[in-house]
Amino acid sequence: MSARRRRLASVVLTTAVAAVVAVAAVLTAARPAAAQGVSNAPHARWTDVTNFSGLATAPSTKWGGALISDLDGDGWYDLVLNNHDQTNLMLYWNNRNGSFVRGTDPLPVPSPQPAFRRGQNPLPFLIDAHGLTAGDIFLTGSSDFIVMQGGANGGAPATPRLLRSSGRSRMLVQAQRATTLEADTGGRGRTPLLVDMDGDGDLDLILLNYVVGAGAPGPRQRVYENRDGVYVRRNDSGLENANVERAILTDLNGDGLLDLVAFPFLRIYIATGDLTFEDRTLDWMRFVPNWGRVGTNVWAAAELDANNDGRWDVYLAKNQDQDAMLLNIDNEFFRLAPWTSFAADSRGHGDVTVGDFNNDGATDVFLSYAVPAPPMGAAPAEPRPAVAREDVLLTNGGSANFTLTVSHGANQVSQAAGDSVQAFDYNLDGRLDLLIGAGDEVIGRGPLGTWSLFANTILLPAVGGNHWLIASVGRSPNRRAAGTNAELMLTVAFPNGQDQLSLMRRVGGAGGSGTSEDLRLVHFGLGRRTQVVRLTVRWSDGTTVTRTDVPIDTVYTVTAV
Repeated sequence: MSARRRRLASVVLTTAVAAVVAVAAVLTAARPAAAQGVSNAPHARWTDVTNFSGLATAPSTKWGGALISDLDGDGWYDLVLNNHDQTNLMLYWNNRNGSFVRGTDPLPVPSPQPAFRRGQNPLPFLIDAHGLTAGDIFLTGSSDFIVMQGGANGGAPATPRLLRSSGRSRMLVQAQRATTLEADTGGRGRTPLLVDMDGDGDLDLILLNYVVGAGAPGPRQRVYENRDGVYVRRNDSGLENANVERAILTDLNGDGLLDLVAFPFLRIYIATGDLTFEDRTLDWMRFVPNWGRVGTNVWAAAELDANNDGRWDVYLAKNQDQDAMLLNIDNEFFRLAPWTSFAADSRGHGDVTVGDFNNDGATDVFLSYAVPAPPMGAAPAEPRPAVAREDVLLTNGGSANFTLTVSHGANQVSQAAGDSVQAFDYNLDGRLDLLIGAGDEVIGRGPLGTWSLFANTILLPAVGGNHWLIASVGRSPNRRAAGTNAELMLTVAFPNGQDQLSLMRRVGGAGGSGTSEDLRLVHFGLGRRTQVVRLTVRWSDGTTVTRTDVPIDTVYTVTAV
C-alpha cells in the first residue's frame, strides 16, 4: 500500500463515527432543488462468502463484469459469469434462500444450501464473449439478455447472441434469428445497451463496436428500433461513426430521455428523441479544466446522485490516470467535484460500482484495483505473491464529500488485477453485496483470477442499523413499458414528517465497463428515517405511479413483473 493510502486509511479508521446516520430515501415527482446533507456514518464492511456461494472459483479471464438480472422473474437476482474467450459463459440461478442465516452477530452463518445453483450454460459452445446487457425485450416480465462477440480482432465480424427467457421454467432460447439480429453483418463487439429511445415502452438496442477494417460493411455503431420484438436497424441516429467502445445510460438534462456517457475517450451524446443523438461533449465539459485530459483513458463509469440534488452525476474510473467525479450543474454542464484533489492518488481502477453501502441515505463508490499490465509482447514478469488488493471504498458524507478507505473487508487475495466489481443485494436482506472478478480480459497481460462474492455485514435495523427499502419494479401498470431504465424518486422523513430527504435511483446497472445489469430490485438506504412520504416510479413511456403507503425494511412490489 502506498504511503498516501496508508495515511488515508488510518485517518478513516481513527475518525469513523460510531453513531448511525439520519438519512432517508424518498422519491418525489418533483426533483429537489438543493443538495441535502447526510450526517457521517461508519463505512460499510464486507466478508468473503465465496466458498458458501456455489459459484465456480476456477481462475479464468474476464470481460466487463458479470451480468446480474432476475432472468426468471422470481424476484431474486441470477448471474451470468462472463469468462471471455477461454471458458464458457456460466449461468447461476438464485436459490432464493439467502444462503446465510442472519442473527444479532453481524457476520453471516452459512446455511446448508448455497446461494446459487449452476444452470445449463446459456450457449452450448465457446464464444469470444464481450459486453452483456439484460432487459424485458419481449414484455413478458422476464429479463432476456444479449452478449456481444469480439469479431476475431476485426477479421471476422460477429453478430450478437440474444437469449430469450421463458420465465419460471428457467429455459433460455437463442432468439437472434427471430429478432433479425443474426441477419446483420455484425461487428467487433464491445457494449450492448437496451434502452427505449422512442418513448413507446419497448426496449430498442444500441450495439457499440471497436474499430473494424476499412472494407467492413455497415456502420461501426449499430442502432436498432424494436418493432414488436423485431429489431430494425436505423442509420440516422447520430451514433453510427462514434469513436467509442463502451458507454453507460443516464438522463443528464432531466428530459426523461436517456443519454450516453461514452468512452474510453469521453463523449457525451444527448438524446434528441426518435432514436437520435447529438454529440454535446463540449457543452457539458466546457467548465471542466483540461477536460480533454480528464476525459482520456476512461475504463468504466457510473451514474449517481452524489450530492442528493436530484441530478445525475458521473464517476469516471480511469485505470492508471486520476479518477474524476463530474457533478451535474442545473442539468446543463459538469464541474469537477471539489474532493478530486483529495483523491489525487486514487489511480489504478479498472471498474466502478455505486450504491448506499452503509444505508445512510448517501450514494457511495467502490473501485476495483487494476494492477498495471506489462506491455504487450514483454517478457513475463515474476509471479506476484497472492495478496489482498487495494480495492477502494469511497464513503459519501452526503454532499459529494467522500472518505477513502481500503480497510473494508472486500479485498480479494489474489495475484490477479481486479477486472470488475458490481454491487447488488443477492440475498435481499437490505444490504448491498459485491461481486468482484479478477483476471485480465487479454491473455498474457497478467495472472488469471477468480470470481468472489462478498456479503455486506453492516448492522440490521433490528440491532441498531440503518433502515432500508427495496422497490421491486416490473412492467408499467398497462404492461406496455418494460421496467428496465425506469426512474424512481423516493422521499422519506422522520415520524413527525420533518427533515425530508429525497433520493433518486434507476432500474439499470450500478456502473459499467461493457456490461449493464438490469437491477429491477432497487435499493435505498434510509438512515434513521422511517416514514415514506412518497415513492414515484416513471417508466420510459411516461407512465407514472405514486405510492404513499409503503413499508420499510422490506421488499416492496411497485408493479408485478
